[in-house]
Amino acid sequence: MNRRNALRNMGLLTGGLTLIPYSCSLTPELVFKRLANVKKEQQDLIGWICNCILPEDLENFPTPESRQLFVLTQINDCENTAIILHFLEGLDSFQLALSTSKEMKIDRLTPEEQFVFLNLQFEKKGVIKIFLEMLKNYSLLHFETSEGYMKNYLAFEFMPGRYLGNVTV
Repeated sequence: MNRRNALRNMGLLTGGLTLIPYSCSLTPELVFKRLANVKKEQQDLIGWICNCILPEDLENFPTPESRQLFVLTQINDCENTAIILHFLEGLDSFQLALSTSKEMKIDRLTPEEQFVFLNLQFEKKGVIKIFLEMLKNYSLLHFETSEGYMKNYLAFEFMPGRYLGNVTV
């Protein structure tokens, strides 16, 4: 009887260990304190919108974090509660404008349809436009604070007060 229990427990343990990798996600879901209701799919949608507004070029303008993470962190840390509520309302309205049943994803549209849909949403007035303008402003800020842009286009020096040795005055 003990041998049967031991074999059964070993079978359950082996089966559980083989199923764990399939039930766990390898990419962790980021949770922001003030944007706690924004789930992984919505974060990916925000990242997609930001990259459609201003495409990310990691070769020429590398950044320490992704645009999606930068935008969400800035909104979470820098905006007040009223603006965050407008942002969340705009996100919900954007998803409802995409599909009232929330079953249709933006990935199922062709790139031309995606571009037309975003242009139509930018032309509307209301919470969706505020939502998209906020994403646009933070996407632009992310690009303008990249090291490549600051060094190559703004001639910004990270260490002020360069020492020039033998320079005639």
